[in-house]
Amino acid sequence: MRWIVGIGVLLIAAISIVTAWMIADGRERVLRNAGRELGNTALLLARQFDRTFDTLNADQSDTASSLEQTFPLAKALSTHTLLALKAGELGDFDLFDTSGALINSSRGWPLPNVEIGAHPNFKRWMADYERDEAEAEFIRDPVLGGLTLTLIKRLRGPTRATTGVLTRTIPNTWYENLASSIVLGEDASIAIFTSGGTLVTRWPRFTQANGQNFLDSELKPLFLQPSITRRVNSPFDGRERLAAARMLTKQPVFVVVSRSVNGVLSSWWRELWVMVAVACASALAVAVVLFQLGRQILRQETDLRKRYSIAVDNMAQGLSLFDSTGRLLLFNQRYLDLYGLPAGALKPGMRTFEIVRQLQQAGHDPHLLESYRAFALKHAGARSAFEVEFPDGRTILITREPIPGGGWVTTDEEITERKRSDSRIHHLAHYDDLTGLPNRSSFRKHLGEALNLIEPGDQLALLYIDIDEFKIVNDTLGHPVGDQLLQALADRLRNCVGPDDYVARLGGDEFAVVMADASDIREFVAKLQATLRDSIDCAGQVLSPDASIGIALAPDHSCEVDDLIAKADLALYAAKAEGRRTYRYFMPEMDVKAKARHELATELKRAVTEHDFRLHFQPLVDLNSGTIAGCEALLRWQHPVRGFVSPAEFIPLAEDIGLIEDLGEWVLDQACRVAVGWPASMTVAVNVSPIQFRRATFPLKVAAALARTGLAAHRLELEITEALLLQDNESTLAILNQLRDLGVKIALDDFGTGYSSLSYLHRFPIDKIKIDKSFVDTLTEEAGSATIVRAIVQIAAAGNKTTLAEGVETAAQRDLLRHLGCQQMQGYLFSPALPEDALARLIGNTDAETQTAPRRAPASV
Repeated sequence: MRWIVGIGVLLIAAISIVTAWMIADGRERVLRNAGRELGNTALLLARQFDRTFDTLNADQSDTASSLEQTFPLAKALSTHTLLALKAGELGDFDLFDTSGALINSSRGWPLPNVEIGAHPNFKRWMADYERDEAEAEFIRDPVLGGLTLTLIKRLRGPTRATTGVLTRTIPNTWYENLASSIVLGEDASIAIFTSGGTLVTRWPRFTQANGQNFLDSELKPLFLQPSITRRVNSPFDGRERLAAARMLTKQPVFVVVSRSVNGVLSSWWRELWVMVAVACASALAVAVVLFQLGRQILRQETDLRKRYSIAVDNMAQGLSLFDSTGRLLLFNQRYLDLYGLPAGALKPGMRTFEIVRQLQQAGHDPHLLESYRAFALKHAGARSAFEVEFPDGRTILITREPIPGGGWVTTDEEITERKRSDSRIHHLAHYDDLTGLPNRSSFRKHLGEALNLIEPGDQLALLYIDIDEFKIVNDTLGHPVGDQLLQALADRLRNCVGPDDYVARLGGDEFAVVMADASDIREFVAKLQATLRDSIDCAGQVLSPDASIGIALAPDHSCEVDDLIAKADLALYAAKAEGRRTYRYFMPEMDVKAKARHELATELKRAVTEHDFRLHFQPLVDLNSGTIAGCEALLRWQHPVRGFVSPAEFIPLAEDIGLIEDLGEWVLDQACRVAVGWPASMTVAVNVSPIQFRRATFPLKVAAALARTGLAAHRLELEITEALLLQDNESTLAILNQLRDLGVKIALDDFGTGYSSLSYLHRFPIDKIKIDKSFVDTLTEEAGSATIVRAIVQIAAAGNKTTLAEGVETAAQRDLLRHLGCQQMQGYLFSPALPEDALARLIGNTDAETQTAPRRAPASV
């Protein structure tokens, strides 16, 4: 609040200071502008008077020259008429002879009897040959008697002797009329003075002062510097005026233009009241805003105190506040509840030992009381904390935090659940949640410790165990059955290992065993295999699992954790490559193969990036007509150093290292591009990897390839394997339906060699069934093969599906397949896979042969 009041005072003071400055500055600005305006007006009048006097002097000189031609001067009516015409409205001419007698005038006729010969001014005019006849004199009108400015001109005869004097009086009304025509504002005045300070005339009229000398009055500074503007007290009306004086350039006369200061400041006074009103309103607004802000802050402080009280009493932690002497200042209800204290047990001002006495009366453990007392007395200026475990199983964390100025605040928090959660988290961080076995991080830690403890003569064995065909169990029987199988196998592994051995689950279906003593490794492996192979009942399903095992020995193979693990993994890979259900020890050549595989993977990445592949196409022949119905696109990689690399070698590698999608998209795009140039009746078949197919975006990529190349959708066949249909049936069915909606055909490759099920043909939208080469090879030797092929053909025909036999190499095989009802074939009997240009020639030759005959396979087959 003090800050708010201070800010309010400063703001109001600032408003006052700024307003005062604006008022003062506005006053000075108005006076400066008025002074500048008066000076400009005085200068304008002075220049106007200068031009008028120049005109009068020229007229007088011209009139005098005319009169000098009529010597001697006489009282002639013609002369009077001349003078009247010359005079006009700017004063009257009077002509005097050398004795001072009026002999002619422009005023009227006949002439009055006027004699001025005895007047000192007339004598001076006659005697002063040095006088400037262009300057006006302020004298009394020789005819009318009033004071006025008069121009004096001596006339000369033929001998240049003085023959008379010509005068011209300038009436004061002329100055007044000119002055009254200028609008200067309120209380303005214009006065004409001689250079000696004598008033000629003034407007508004002040005739009683005409002829008075004001040289010693308040106007003296203007007479001394008749080109300045300053403030003076007027001798005419006694008011303070702002006056500007300007001297005529050729006459001993200056003009004074003035306005009363009050008149000049009349507009400023109006602005003054406006600014004062605005300043008062602003100050009032600031006061009101700050008052409302202060009241809001007070209200918020009151609400905050209430909320603070509510928050403290409803805290999940117990709270107690002590001063520097150890007296209790504040506590909340949660503090009483944690320790089971009654409502009036604690009061502000109690010391620590009194609190301990209350805890003792509440029946708490003496050990707790001693710990509490020691905790309260030590570490007075430092943060500290300790945990207390109660007999009822609760755990309370007591934290002490020093506060500025002495004293401390203590929080008491029940952390029973947190301790349990921490224990649970620790278990999850180091143990597998499904099997309860140590996980990979715990396994690595144990292996490192075991390797550090190896002494000369000791031998440690690391076994990597992978459950064979576990994925098929998950895919066919479901994950719950797979989980039960893993739990059962984990229990068997626990029971199989010795007390010094260590078993862990690394993830998925992989386990690891660390044998502290590998002297009887062969007996242990045999026991392990026999144990794992025993049948297991999982949710009503009887399973007979088996495993592939890779073995690495320390220190024989390595004493480094990562290196030993890598070598056990290589041994496991070798066991799986040799047909599974076996075990292999690490051999140095395995490392060589692994490095070769790594090198091949690196080169494969480069080849995929640079599209260093070629497509060959093997024709698919219609067995009835002998025509080429289409071609299967087969990927070829001609390595610059390795030579031809088999797809059976690099396709699985591409799947393992995540390149199969990029590679598959390139094959699909290139195959469609080439097929566009074939006859419209021919199709192109493209093999699709299960990894590539499982992507939800795969149908979009197929549609994009068709759009880019312009190939009709019904001319594209996508070949999939039975293994794909085992995985995620709903997702697979959705993708197959999307492809069918595009118009693309689906072919089931290698049918009959895997987990073939007739339900696939009923449930999934399959257009073609490809009979595996293994049946075609024994077709003419084994009756069973022909029976199987006949069954497949009949099943396909019942579902309106096309059948194609792979690997046809003899005419006998071809003829028997035609007899069994098979519709298409492919194999070396007709043609191997050909490059694009060779295929084009084959298609061209076949077309030429069929110009005069039905389309059929060439006679060479």
